[in-house]
Amino acid sequence: MVKAGHSNPRWETILEYSILTAALIISALIILKGSGIVPKPSMDQHFVETVNIQLRREGGHFLFQYPNLMHAGGITSSLLAGMYKIIIPTTPTTLNWHFKIFAMAGHLISSFFLLRTAIPNLLGLRILGFLIVATSGYQLIEPSSEVVSAGLLNLFFIGVLRRWPRVTPAFFLASFGLAKVELTLSALALSLLWWGWEWQQGRKNSYLNAILTWLFIGLLLAPSFIVTGSNLLKSDRSSTAFFSTYKDTFRMHQFQLVPPTEDEAAVAIKQTIFRDSPTFKDVLIKHPLLYFDFLGISASRSIPNVVKVFKVMLIPLMIALASIKKIQANKFLLLGSLLVAVCIILPSWLVIFLRIRYIAKVLPALTTATIASSVELLPWRKNNLTLVWICGIATIMWQLLSLTPYQD
Repeated sequence: MVKAGHSNPRWETILEYSILTAALIISALIILKGSGIVPKPSMDQHFVETVNIQLRREGGHFLFQYPNLMHAGGITSSLLAGMYKIIIPTTPTTLNWHFKIFAMAGHLISSFFLLRTAIPNLLGLRILGFLIVATSGYQLIEPSSEVVSAGLLNLFFIGVLRRWPRVTPAFFLASFGLAKVELTLSALALSLLWWGWEWQQGRKNSYLNAILTWLFIGLLLAPSFIVTGSNLLKSDRSSTAFFSTYKDTFRMHQFQLVPPTEDEAAVAIKQTIFRDSPTFKDVLIKHPLLYFDFLGISASRSIPNVVKVFKVMLIPLMIALASIKKIQANKFLLLGSLLVAVCIILPSWLVIFLRIRYIAKVLPALTTATIASSVELLPWRKNNLTLVWICGIATIMWQLLSLTPYQD
């Protein structure tokens, strides 16, 4: 791998860093136009305020709170918020600004260096890729755990591509998996792919990639069980998510003059439709036909959101996947980012539906993989980069014309 920046003239480096700086400043100004007060507890963003990892003494006893994976900030996003508040002075009226800008900066800077790592010699394509990421607006998403997770995933791929000591990308991958509970499956699956990929490349002790990732996941999770008594087995998030989504999805499709209120619909679902199925598992067993109806509706809402995230860049992505056998240098980045996307899309589709913010975290990695793979396919597809430029510019224009691209 060629080290980024070594083959670039000085003016190219200045141009790139100027674009990064402009993106950071513009994004920060947009964040500052919003409220600096963290939203109320019913909103997922509230984890930024509630997390407190300081060891303190109250009532004659030492008190230490450790994040819970099942909460909105997961483990690592909450730890970062807690450490940020210890290091940087904040106030209740500015805390939301602080952490959103911190998460946004991590997202954009890691995306910038991932592009420089995977596409070391083509300035124009790196700028194109970065503008796709920056104009998406996804660095402004709430809750900030979504934005933090994107940065951690980028750092994992940078570490693998630059051949950092495996302990470093393993730590970033574990941190990504614990940024939100929904991402743990993605991290575990990606650790196995990483193991298999390096084994196929003939690298020694490739099994340590997965073992180190699992070890870090265990180490980061352990205090949650020991200190707070968290029990993942007692959690039933799937049932809560399914019934809430079922209510919201079908409530407005009733054949009556006045649709039921949310409370009326919730009662009807629990006491009439699924009265014998208090859990999501019971619904699958006892009401499979109703569940298949739900899957159809969920797909109709999920598929358009995939298109909204990747937009016209889906075209070169599909071409890269169709030519995957010809791709070598960027195959792991392409397959790895795609695996993460699949591990996010499928559970969301099966239980609720895919929201834009769920899949947006994969945009930087998958955009980088698409552009880098398209460069690698040039010997077989002479006009490949022309297509990438057309699709990239069309995507940027689409995003610039969207007033609120980061909303679900």
